[in-house]
Amino acid sequence: MTGRLEIRDDELHGFIDGELTSVRAAEIAKLIAGDALLGARVAALRSDKDKLTRIYGKIGEHPLPPEWLSLIERRAIQRPRFFPLHIAMRRATALAAGVVLILGVWLTYQQIGSQREDVIVAEAFAARSETMPAQQSFAATAFATPEMADQVLTTALGMMLKAPDLNRMGYSLATVRTYSDVPGGSSVELDYRNAENRLFTLYLRRPSGPARIELLERAGTRICIWQDDVLGTVMLGEMSAGEMARLASLAYAGLTS
Repeated sequence: MTGRLEIRDDELHGFIDGELTSVRAAEIAKLIAGDALLGARVAALRSDKDKLTRIYGKIGEHPLPPEWLSLIERRAIQRPRFFPLHIAMRRATALAAGVVLILGVWLTYQQIGSQREDVIVAEAFAARSETMPAQQSFAATAFATPEMADQVLTTALGMMLKAPDLNRMGYSLATVRTYSDVPGGSSVELDYRNAENRLFTLYLRRPSGPARIELLERAGTRICIWQDDVLGTVMLGEMSAGEMARLASLAYAGLTS
């Protein structure tokens, strides 16, 4: 097997962005040094990144345009509440995914903090640290099929949902936990881990407030709050803003796709 086949696309981007562990980065650097075609590919990716930086780097110097934020809020308010979840979310996905990707670039140059402590974020951290008692806990290896994990989400939250497939980003589902006695009745946490055992979590429940998309950082942990009028989602992980933006977009779309 050649070096090109041993490296996933997300790992190449992570290598270029400096997001890999020192051990894995050294391994990939060695493969690149011995493979001219792989070296050319990395050079092309770096060139593309430099072009994007030159074109979009100034985004970090300005806040998101007010008209964009107003458009997001109007779209959320105008969605009929009696729409099935999959229809409502699909209508919002394209716009929301674009905003999160823009935020991913923006936060490469600017660090953002939150002025408030959201209840839903506090719950997500408590679930992640296992200080909030779970009603049920399932190891992903106990599921005979992926659909069994989907059924846990659907039953707990009372809406048709799927456990997102994050293998494209190198993360596999490890644990599913359900909780009761939270605002909205119940919640679910999905734990994903990558080859380095890094943890990425999704915390899902009924929304805690107005529709919004926020990408924050607290003590080294990235926080993505992605909320519409049907579902509140908090994603947590120790990673760069760019990796969180890509994971969040893939995870949110995977809840209904």
